[in-house]
Amino acid sequence: MNKRARNRLIGVTVIILAVAAAVFFGSGAGTGAYSKTVSEAVSDASLVGTRVRVTGTVVAGSWDKRTDPMKFRIKTEGKTGGPELSVVYTGAAPNTFGNDTVAIVTGMLEKGGLIKADDMTTKCPSKYASKSDAMSVTDLLKAKAAGQPVRVHGILKAGSLNASGQGGERFVLTVAGGGGDLRVQFEGAMPAGTKDGVGLVVGGEYTAMGLVVASDVARLSEAK
Repeated sequence: MNKRARNRLIGVTVIILAVAAAVFFGSGAGTGAYSKTVSEAVSDASLVGTRVRVTGTVVAGSWDKRTDPMKFRIKTEGKTGGPELSVVYTGAAPNTFGNDTVAIVTGMLEKGGLIKADDMTTKCPSKYASKSDAMSVTDLLKAKAAGQPVRVHGILKAGSLNASGQGGERFVLTVAGGGGDLRVQFEGAMPAGTKDGVGLVVGGEYTAMGLVVASDVARLSEAK
């Protein structure tokens, strides 16, 4: 083979490898799985028996993290109604998991719209709120506000964030330098960037048990 033919062969080989890599990683096969929508996973019979990665919104009330393995359903992200994919997940639920969380699950697709997943990550919504109309944790603990709607701001106590537990404590709000702890029950998706020490604004009802049953949780914004 002369030099020109050899160089042409090398060039063609490089192009083929580049195209193959684009298909490989674009399909999700870089993790051993094809990336599919909920609709595709439910309706495409040819995918049964293959490893897939599916992104969808957790259907509110469809799960209980206390079961082993954990079971829940996901639907197409950003849509109401439509097909749902049942998930049987073996593993620890991310602390950000909850109703309406966007979950990315990877596993073996089975008949009947079911995926047996061994890997899950979550995408959290970006949500911010000002503390201008919220009480501090210290002020709320001093107030006699049981049974009343409240808004309260504080910081996430280190090590207190749990995966949503359907009735259990989700996290604890506290005050820098002391001033009391406030237990919070919340079943929804935690805002993006939630981590130990981050400022949060919580809206909900303060109960006689000394905890807030929250309907809304947001990151504390820069606004005063």
